[in-house]
Amino acid sequence: GRRVTVLGAGQTGLAAAHFLSAQGAQVYLSERAALAPEAAHDLEAWGVEYEQDGHSERALAQAELIVPSPGIPISAPILRAARRRGIPIIGELELGYLACPSRRIIAVTGSVGKTTTVSLIEHLLRANGHQVVRAGNEAQPFVAALPQIGPETIVLLEVSSFQLETVEKFRSQVSVFTCFAPNHLDRHGTLAAYLALKCRLFHCQTEGDWAIVQRQIELPSGLQARLVRFDGSELNGLEQRELLPHQCANLAAAWLACRALDPEIQLARLELNKALALPHRIQFVAQVAGIDFYDDSKATCSAATQAALQSFSSSLVLIVGGRSKGEDLSQLVQAIRERDLKSVLLMGEAAPQFARALSAAGYHRFHYVNNLSEAVRLALELKPQSCLLSPACASFDQFSNYRERGRVFQGIVRAVA
Repeated sequence: GRRVTVLGAGQTGLAAAHFLSAQGAQVYLSERAALAPEAAHDLEAWGVEYEQDGHSERALAQAELIVPSPGIPISAPILRAARRRGIPIIGELELGYLACPSRRIIAVTGSVGKTTTVSLIEHLLRANGHQVVRAGNEAQPFVAALPQIGPETIVLLEVSSFQLETVEKFRSQVSVFTCFAPNHLDRHGTLAAYLALKCRLFHCQTEGDWAIVQRQIELPSGLQARLVRFDGSELNGLEQRELLPHQCANLAAAWLACRALDPEIQLARLELNKALALPHRIQFVAQVAGIDFYDDSKATCSAATQAALQSFSSSLVLIVGGRSKGEDLSQLVQAIRERDLKSVLLMGEAAPQFARALSAAGYHRFHYVNNLSEAVRLALELKPQSCLLSPACASFDQFSNYRERGRVFQGIVRAVA
């Protein structure tokens, strides 16, 4: 009967509210925006009280525990007020961990490459006969997955820095840190703060656990787990069929993570093409007028776009822009110059920032476009071999998320095909 306030009515907040009410908690859900009708219907069916246009005093008044959605930063006024009152705050990831019957947990974090590495781990474990349940960022919430998990199930979690703001006791038997590059600085402020959050994944690990970390990442001292470094060379020629460097690194991380739980894992059983075929990640859309169009809408930071550029020749039109995350664009601009692209199309709130960075580097083959329709139309006029949407920015200036941005792009391309 504990009184718990859940903040946010997205997928994670609703899953947390459902789980807690099923456990007998008195749940109050506070959402800053208007609730979707189906969300309101579900909350009423579960007996969960809620408010829209929150977060009001009532959200804190009687709360004995606060569970914020990952989209709500730890610096939000309501969470600052909760801390002043001494109300404990834990995230949905922590909630799932505390209730999870299995301790065979693999958790994957990183600035880019998380979802691909998780997909590789999932396919590799299943191909070798293991029972796996996947949850976390980009999948079902951890608490929603709990009914599928038994004591011997391998739990595979993709974990974001947003989720790591609200963990205390969370511990994974195997923690993977794919790579580190500037990202989410609009939320975390500094690179050091962002790295410190990522490293919270290792805080509760003990000597019997594994930390699998990309070779270039500088970790703080005090790591308890067994540290294994990777950069892709560990594959030693295994399965490196035409893989790009970042794909080799992701595959090496996945292989090492699986071997930590099962030393007999056979890499040869992995169907690599299936594991790497993920939506909105350098996904081939269609060929139009001899131009191959690719959707890499998942590239929401410059490091992801730099990795994507490795897949293409110089006869490329690149579409970038959206909502900036406060990143320095100099390394991406350098990569654009080195590849000598046909043109760069700039859209969204960050377009002027890209224009300044490109001009300062002496690169002037860029055009402003208002939206994706204009971008596709201009790409057809420019006649490159390929056109790549790889925005290096968040989507929230024009879209609800990167998936919607990718779907809209694919729809436009197919409509002119």
